[in-house]
Amino acid sequence: MTDSAPPILLIEDEEDIRDAVATLLAMEGYRVAQCIHGEDAWNWLKSHPRPGLVLLDLMMPVMDGQAFLARLSAERMLEGVPIVVLSGSPFHPPGATAYLRKPVSVASLLEVVRHFLPSSSGEGPEGPRTS
Repeated sequence: MTDSAPPILLIEDEEDIRDAVATLLAMEGYRVAQCIHGEDAWNWLKSHPRPGLVLLDLMMPVMDGQAFLARLSAERMLEGVPIVVLSGSPFHPPGATAYLRKPVSVASLLEVVRHFLPSSSGEGPEGPRTS
């Protein structure tokens, strides 16, 4: 993935999970921006380019994932950007593009990410990219 490709915005309050997911995605060639809760992510969005994908936890302090989704919807921000919820909660909130229940397997996480963003090898859901 090139430096010009949009980053994945990872919003997760648990440091161990956030670090593990960010490291895994970086090893696959993705750029990852990390935020610790919805308010942190909202502030990040105001000063950075639009992400290509959002990975969102639901249960977080300050602004939880449901409040973040509601605010995105109300302000019509990030329309068209896939939002994948990663949560231990069985609740699949409106506004989420996809849902992965924690603990999520590496294979499941990478499958969903690759579905929405091409991998560092240039392969997306349709196979290898050609220029």
